[in-house]
Amino acid sequence: MSINTRVAWLIQDFGDSENAFAKRLEVSSSVMFNIVNPKGRLSYPSGPVLEKLLALEKDGQKISAEWLMRGEGEPYISNSQQAIASPEEALEYLRLTIEELQKNSKSE
Repeated sequence: MSINTRVAWLIQDFGDSENAFAKRLEVSSSVMFNIVNPKGRLSYPSGPVLEKLLALEKDGQKISAEWLMRGEGEPYISNSQQAIASPEEALEYLRLTIEELQKNSKSE
């Protein structure tokens, strides 16, 4: 599966159209068209587009760089699988984890 196919899969998984996904990423619809549409160029996503893709989250999970770039592993990684690079990221991770634990305890 090519990176173009994986991006097309993400569009479907997010429940978006090409245009809606382009808006989500804040890129032009022609950029998205040329990445995923067989009638387009099927060009490789640029660095800025890749960064925007990797910044997306779905259900508290980010897109796996390994999956997006190489097709290896699972499409999403949980917050606990991500490396924490700064104190701010650590605090955010803890905040999200606490929120998730509180939500789960209320639903039981």
